[in-house]
Amino acid sequence: MHDPDLLLNEHKMIAAPTGGGKSFFAGSLIEQLYQKKHPFLVLDTKNRNHAGLLKLKNTQLLRIEPGKRYKFRRALDAKYLIVVPSPKIRTPDLIQQYRALLETLYDAKIPRTVLIEEAHLYNPHGNVPDPLLELIAREGRGYQQNMIFVDQRIQEFPKLLWSQCKITWIMKMLIPQDIRYMECIIPNFPEINADLREHDVIKYNHKTNQHTLIRADQVTRITPHLG
Repeated sequence: MHDPDLLLNEHKMIAAPTGGGKSFFAGSLIEQLYQKKHPFLVLDTKNRNHAGLLKLKNTQLLRIEPGKRYKFRRALDAKYLIVVPSPKIRTPDLIQQYRALLETLYDAKIPRTVLIEEAHLYNPHGNVPDPLLELIAREGRGYQQNMIFVDQRIQEFPKLLWSQCKITWIMKMLIPQDIRYMECIIPNFPEINADLREHDVIKYNHKTNQHTLIRADQVTRITPHLG
């Protein structure tokens, strides 16, 4: 699968329930960025989800340990960077470190596509976006900083941040509340969702209000998926 919109200077979203295939699909997008020599930063909340991407030459790994201080500006010299948590670090402490990394990225005006796993964890409330994410969402494109939010708890993701996204990739929803929620954004979503097979993807363009179907067998990887 080749997505011609991936390199657009726009923010994007990947939405799917747990086990829906988000990480596999996200990895395929990162591989496409790599093939285009486009710099990326992956902020993972698990230590194996995207470890397979380290097979890509010159991709570097940064592991976040509890209580350790990092020179994130130096780490961002890496064109291709995967950041993962140590098994010992608490999630709130990890997110605090990731905020510091994102702030360093924004302040340094470094062009980057940033994949943010479990993006709802950054926000204080489902209706209240994290101030830093909101800042990057509003101003980051001026520095060629594009975020790809990845989330399974779509109702807990602030609409203000989602409104800054121009492309959303959606996998089959299973929870009735999620289906009704998506219907507010995509007309006829219940019917569209009913026809989706496991790991199929709907690509929705917020500018044109059009959607296209990507079948699961069209989503391929050149690196192993370990998540």
